[in-house]
Amino acid sequence: MSATRLRPPVITEAQILKNRYDEARQIKDAWDWRLRRAQHELRDATVNGTGDRHAAARNAAAVEIQVADAAGELRVALNAWMQATLTHERKTA
Repeated sequence: MSATRLRPPVITEAQILKNRYDEARQIKDAWDWRLRRAQHELRDATVNGTGDRHAAARNAAAVEIQVADAAGELRVALNAWMQATLTHERKTA
């Protein structure tokens, strides 16, 4: 009985870039959730006086920076994926 080695399927550049986009979207979604949480904590600290308002404000500001960074990465990933897809379609047309 001979063992047959199966080759993994060939993955295209467009598929790699789509995977990169999907990962960037998941990261952006996670940062969005963290931002909502930080804003909630800031609101509680401001309105109810629970916790350190200044620390909550600094945390919210830091998370906003991360959200903006994640949005930029998402935009870059989308543009790269679309460029690879459109270029491929033009070559096959």
